[in-house]
Amino acid sequence: MTKKTTKWTAHTAVKVISFILMIVLSFGILNRINACEMRQRETMISPEVIFVDLSTAQYFADQNMGYLFYYASQLVYFGSETAILNGDFLKWSNYGSDGYTLTDAFYTYGWTGDVDYHSGTSQLREQMENQAKQQELSAFRSSKEYFTRREGLVYYLAGPNGVILSNVGAEITFGWFKSQPVYYVYDGASLPEASHEYDYGLYSYRDAPYEITDDFRQICFAFTTEYIDAQKNVYYEAQQGYRADIIIIASSSILLLALFIILLLGAGRKQNSEGVNLIFIDKPFLDISLAVVIGWIALMIYFALGLGNTIWQYQNVSAMNILFAALSITVVTPVLIWFMSFAKRVKAGHFWKHSLIYFIPSRSARFIKSQWAGIPLTSKVGCIAFISFCLLLFTGLIGFNDEGVLVVLSAFIFTAVVTVFLLRYAKRIHTLEKAARQTSGGSYDAVIDVGKGELGSIASSINNISAGINTAVEQRMKSEKLKTELITNVSHDIRTPLTSIITYTDLLKHEGLNCEKAPEYLDVLIQKSQRLKTLTDELFEAAKAATGNIDVNLAELDLVSLINQVLGELDGAIKTSGLDLRVTLPEKLQANADGKLMWRVMENLLSNVFKYALPGSRVYLDAKLDNTHIYIELKNISANELNIDPNELTDRFKRGDDSRTDGGSGLGLSIVQSFIAAQGGKFSISIDGDLFKATIKLPSVH
Repeated sequence: MTKKTTKWTAHTAVKVISFILMIVLSFGILNRINACEMRQRETMISPEVIFVDLSTAQYFADQNMGYLFYYASQLVYFGSETAILNGDFLKWSNYGSDGYTLTDAFYTYGWTGDVDYHSGTSQLREQMENQAKQQELSAFRSSKEYFTRREGLVYYLAGPNGVILSNVGAEITFGWFKSQPVYYVYDGASLPEASHEYDYGLYSYRDAPYEITDDFRQICFAFTTEYIDAQKNVYYEAQQGYRADIIIIASSSILLLALFIILLLGAGRKQNSEGVNLIFIDKPFLDISLAVVIGWIALMIYFALGLGNTIWQYQNVSAMNILFAALSITVVTPVLIWFMSFAKRVKAGHFWKHSLIYFIPSRSARFIKSQWAGIPLTSKVGCIAFISFCLLLFTGLIGFNDEGVLVVLSAFIFTAVVTVFLLRYAKRIHTLEKAARQTSGGSYDAVIDVGKGELGSIASSINNISAGINTAVEQRMKSEKLKTELITNVSHDIRTPLTSIITYTDLLKHEGLNCEKAPEYLDVLIQKSQRLKTLTDELFEAAKAATGNIDVNLAELDLVSLINQVLGELDGAIKTSGLDLRVTLPEKLQANADGKLMWRVMENLLSNVFKYALPGSRVYLDAKLDNTHIYIELKNISANELNIDPNELTDRFKRGDDSRTDGGSGLGLSIVQSFIAAQGGKFSISIDGDLFKATIKLPSVH
């Protein structure tokens, strides 16, 4: 008992531990995802850095130079605040009757209208231009601020009116810019030079209203080596952090999947029990429970997002971890429970049937079917005919509005034909049902005839069943008759010697053991006792043979040698019988048989011959090999007329002579038949007039 309890506890512990580990792993995955988000927010470095070779400054250039190109383009385009305030960059585009649009090289201010601006400057036009100038000033100042607040950036921007923005002295030359790891240099005369390939470039100013591109002279900016090295360290640190987090997330996901599979495989299993063990959680329909789980998860995520936004805003890591732990427990637990329940239903083989989607249609169909089954067959035919007529009429009237009378007539004729056909079919089914009911009531003589087709095949099957039942009943009656005869014969055969024993014992008691006839009485007692013993032994053997409780030891056996030994043992009985025994045997016959059983078989057959053969007649004993079997035949002429079925001679207590004066038990041939069958052979009897023939068939040894 202790051992079973330990196994059950260990089996349950595996599932419980897997369940807990999955919740812990889910929390770990959420925690690492949050760590990646926090790192990206703090460093402005995306997880794609794990795929970057940081030994070069290409990644740094890609992350920073695009903004510099954009802001540098605005600075060199506008040049100064004075040019902006003068409106040098604004242009009104006439779109005909649709009005005008105010633009510059960077922006389209998008104002259109039907006001006529051909003469002078209206108040509305002045207002729009002032708004555009303010936007240009804001863009110019934002660009300057971006350059001035960038750490490690060295820049020199000059336009047609001189230096626009710079943080270097006269000692900084073009060569110095080009010596930095990340740089961009353009002197206005030759093609630009850059440290790296860029997908960016300075904006084109060819469409600008104020042509300044021809007067460009110098645009230079670069990042110092010290700053880039410091940034590389930040990138390296972020790269290592992302890699560690991704490894943890990937390994946790794999382990989570493995535990999930283990949990599903172990779902519903219980130590030392068969089948699938279902509990109260598994009772609800799978689709209903799935909807509940999805709703619960949506609710939890909704609350988590609302609370998480506040926690994320204030960067409270501890509170975020608590939120993730709560989310892991409240979300993972119902999900795992549902999947375990689903796995149990799959193992039980009825997961689809245990769903509301299946339950409602199946129950509805079952209800309709039960109601339909209670309607008489002719009423069903009438119902089907009426529905068919309505459908045909409805369909016809829709398609042939101009031929209404023809449609009604066609629908009526078609429905009538179908109804007649169905009624004839219903009559055949009714006949079949009536005959089947009679058969189930015990009448097996009626022959059903409903024509051919499926119904004819069913009728033929019922007829065959009736014939089989009739045969079974006859066999049962015959068996009951044999049982009655067995009891009668056993009682008679045992009472006869027993009566003699009682009678002669009583004589010895009254006349004394010293009387003159005492030896004669004693001989009778010995004879009758031996007869009773023989009868009891044969009855016991017959019972064992009938129940199949025979010990059979098959081995290679020479039947010729065994038959000769039996004949030698019965030599005295053969001479006393006065029969002429003619034996024809080959030199050797090897059979796969039991020597002890075959001895009894031959002894019983020969004893049967001595009792029932015509005195002075010839008896033939032959044996031969035919292909894979050995045949032993014993023929004799019966002393009495054999007006009996050969099969009845193998019944217990059945004699060829019913006078019962021969001392036989009637069990000999029954025992022979059982012994031969136990060895895999076959025993048969044939009668031709007074000729009695017994044949034994046994498998030979190849």
